[in-house]
Amino acid sequence: MKSLPRTALCIATLSLIGCDSQDFEKEFDCNGTKIKFNDYERFFEIGGVELSAKKDFFMNQITIFGKYEENGDEGTMVTFNKINHELELKNSTNIINTKCIELDKK
Repeated sequence: MKSLPRTALCIATLSLIGCDSQDFEKEFDCNGTKIKFNDYERFFEIGGVELSAKKDFFMNQITIFGKYEENGDEGTMVTFNKINHELELKNSTNIINTKCIELDKK
């Protein structure tokens, strides 16, 4: 939530000052798995695989959801909660929940 005021300010002044969409980019380490997302560009990547360009992608203010791997009708579903910074990987046999740590922008 610490970036909310900056994000709100950037949205409000987007056309006046010209905020860069990189201001909306976030990167997390989820127990060794890197994820990136950008709310403005509706971009989401996990482990170097972009899910935002795939079918079944969903993003709102709280949740990002997509299909990571597809094996016929089954696959690995990925859900990231932007509020509690938790990643869930779910397939037909397993569910893995991992807390994520936000990485500083360089």
